[in-house]
Amino acid sequence: MYYNEFIVEIKKYWDLRNKGLKKQANSFLFEFTDYFKKNVSVEDSDKILFQFCHEYLDELKFPDDGLPFQMTKLLYNYFCRECIKNKMPQLRWAYQIYGITFNPDDSKYNDGSYNILEQAYTHEQCDQQTVDFYFNEQINFLWLGQHHFPEACLITHEEFDNTLKLANKILSEKPVSPLLVEEFKYYIKLYNIYFDWQENGRKDSFYENCEEAGIEFEGIPAIYYKK
Repeated sequence: MYYNEFIVEIKKYWDLRNKGLKKQANSFLFEFTDYFKKNVSVEDSDKILFQFCHEYLDELKFPDDGLPFQMTKLLYNYFCRECIKNKMPQLRWAYQIYGITFNPDDSKYNDGSYNILEQAYTHEQCDQQTVDFYFNEQINFLWLGQHHFPEACLITHEEFDNTLKLANKILSEKPVSPLLVEEFKYYIKLYNIYFDWQENGRKDSFYENCEEAGIEFEGIPAIYYKK
């Protein structure tokens, strides 16, 4: 099978979806991916899937509404093989499709220590998208931690310090999107206000402290249930 033939079939799925024929689209894609796995050699499959991911994730040629289950399942073994071989941009692509928890080798990385973005970032072919994704993961962690401010902090001070250290390491080594840097600075200010407020016994208003520091913050209302 050639790549053009592959794309013709994939576009048939998207055309059916766009017409509202979801059941027919899913049934068609199940049949096609099953045929692909059974009849296309690994060598040809790898070439086809590489080009598809490049056009889908880097060139943005196709609909950006998430890949259907049949496609992520088809791609899974391909990414496991390529990531174990430490290939780029396949490491980054795997993160974009499966997220930070993707693990190409459960037998080797079964303790939760594996981080696919860290592997991609330290690769000699690390690209700008990888840098920004890796930096953004640090921001996401800080976002999660402040989710219940000011009632509670969902991460420890040590976890905050470690995240800050890693983010600053990235900034010292690679250029990062200015928008991400500004968002990171916001969270640093917010956490410093929170930790100072906590150490001072929470005597004054956390919200007023944010306002005085020029930080916009709207907390999520806490709901308490009586037993």
